[in-house]
Amino acid sequence: MPHLPEKTLAAIGRMTVAAADLEHLLAGLSADPAATFARPGAALGEAREAVRAASGHQVAAVEAAATQLAVAQSALRRLWLTEAPADSAAFDEITAHLRRCHDWLAQHLRSARNVVLQ
Repeated sequence: MPHLPEKTLAAIGRMTVAAADLEHLLAGLSADPAATFARPGAALGEAREAVRAASGHQVAAVEAAATQLAVAQSALRRLWLTEAPADSAAFDEITAHLRRCHDWLAQHLRSARNVVLQ
């Protein structure tokens, strides 16, 4: 593992928690959220399946989540693949995108549930 400054490690930690929170929300779309969340990578596949017949907004929100999760994973893996210095601000920016994506997806899921309940 590359030697990283504490500031960068903290930023990576925030990003990792935001990514897990987004995956937890995605897992909530499955028939068995706890089992889905327990399997790495399963939440996205289950969420895609769950919204396949849904509105375009829900599909777009799940695909946006997929993109942001891939960006986060790529940024973290790049630490091992390159000699470039790790910038905590870059990880914090990814974290902000993950959180916005989480909020957007949650909003669309609440809206969809309200439509069904009315």
